[in-house]
Amino acid sequence: MTDEELVERLVSGDRTAVASLLAAHEAPLLRFSSALHGDAALAQDAVQEAFLRVLREGARLREVKALFPWLLSVTRNICHDLRRKETRMERKHEAAAVLEPRAEVAPADARALDGELRDRVQAAVAGLPEKQREVLRLKLWEGLTYREIAERLEMTLTNVSYHLGQAVKAVGGRLREAGLVGDDNRRAV
Repeated sequence: MTDEELVERLVSGDRTAVASLLAAHEAPLLRFSSALHGDAALAQDAVQEAFLRVLREGARLREVKALFPWLLSVTRNICHDLRRKETRMERKHEAAAVLEPRAEVAPADARALDGELRDRVQAAVAGLPEKQREVLRLKLWEGLTYREIAERLEMTLTNVSYHLGQAVKAVGGRLREAGLVGDDNRRAV
């Protein structure tokens, strides 16, 4: 059975068509994804997500001229998204390590400093205008991309960038005023 026939069966509500598509394309997609990402578990995740997108696309799949190249493109995009997410997580861990107490600081002093810094950051964030606070939360705590934030908040990318920049500037300014960070701790988000 051809991909086009399987897509037609899928669109008509036959969920067994997905199993047939999976049987036909899973192995080459796994090889492709593994070559792109280098991690077998993440490659498997990417291929599974690609097939979930097949299910979500429904009738729009009729517009796809050639299913396998479309699946390759979707899988490639998912692999890139996973790599970006992985990079964001690594950056978060690196940032958290910067705030960890230093060995030369007594544990009680370090806890007090961490507590003060945390309290000041929370106060600074709470004092931001709502849009800036929400953009900052989505970027730093949820790890969303600018595009994802723009979609969620129904804003332009330029507005997301502006609000995030203003938020970081305001929080950084308050922390500098309190003497908790120096001018050399400025960095782009």
